[in-house]
Amino acid sequence: MRVHGEKVIRRRSEIEKKADYHDYLTELKEDFQHMCGYCGKTETITKNAFEIDHFVPKKYDKSRVNDYTNLVYSCYMCNRKKSSKWPSEDGKVQFAGKKGFIDPTTGDYDKHLARNIDGTIYGKTETGKYMEEAFAFKLRPMREIWQLMQLDEKKRQLREKINKSTPNEMYMYIEMDGLLNNLQKILFQNKE
Repeated sequence: MRVHGEKVIRRRSEIEKKADYHDYLTELKEDFQHMCGYCGKTETITKNAFEIDHFVPKKYDKSRVNDYTNLVYSCYMCNRKKSSKWPSEDGKVQFAGKKGFIDPTTGDYDKHLARNIDGTIYGKTETGKYMEEAFAFKLRPMREIWQLMQLDEKKRQLREKINKSTPNEMYMYIEMDGLLNNLQKILFQNKE
């Protein structure tokens, strides 16, 4: 399964150039469908604000600091884990051997990283394994994040039906709400 599930993230191609990369926040949220480009976590399940990551870190290519095509909408943890890692240490060279990062808005991202049915993220290639380690996916509660996102979506759907609900649907909603609360506690304790 894909890291981003059914959603496909793409940066828009026609965008007005802005003087400061922070001014692209609204467009990035929309283009990344309100989810982290790296791990697929949605904004709705985290207590930490999302951030703008420079795919090619600023220190390796200052000319791309305000370049929209170099920006990734990122959760706090993925942005911290990637930081200014860039194995080639050259902004024009994406890889050092098989070590490097894949832009999550390209189809190549899915060739290197995937999600197990339980929600954990794993590297399918050597580059994917490098990214898996760089983002510390095995050390983070990725399974719980995925479960929480799935339950959050089901809760949203149930909430829409609440006015027409049966007693059984109401019971399902209450049960799911309890599960969501427990998963959120786990994530917040892990600072996700």
